[in-house]
Amino acid sequence: MLEKAGKIILAVILTLGFVVQVYGSVQYLNGRFQNKFLANRQLDAFARSADGSYGSDFAAYISFLRSSIPNRATVLIPSNQASPFFLSDHFLMQYFLFPRNVTACLSDCPAKFADPATYIVAEGNFPAPGLIPPSKQYLRFANAVGLYVPLK
Repeated sequence: MLEKAGKIILAVILTLGFVVQVYGSVQYLNGRFQNKFLANRQLDAFARSADGSYGSDFAAYISFLRSSIPNRATVLIPSNQASPFFLSDHFLMQYFLFPRNVTACLSDCPAKFADPATYIVAEGNFPAPGLIPPSKQYLRFANAVGLYVPLK
């Protein structure tokens, strides 16, 4: 009987501890997300979505790209999976840069670089320095990311 009572007391204590932990976590997350959403209500839907899903650095870069690239332009993104900010994810970049035409750099990269109407997302070692035509100007966003735009 005493052993059964001890198990019941232990179960009640563990349950109460679990409930307190869940309550504290919900309170923390509710405050964190509420503050984030209140702070982001002045942003457009794409920036809010980027910030909520991938963080403020990604959202700022997407806003930079959207403001620097005309709606009817073609955007060239890296094809490697090691790029930061999910830049090589074709579907993700197409979503955030819509209505722009987003293409990945595969085997025909040099021809796409030379196209005077193509905007090139720059990150790390993409594009290779020798492949950048003189008809493109570099707009720096952060240390490792930027954008090559056609000269006016």
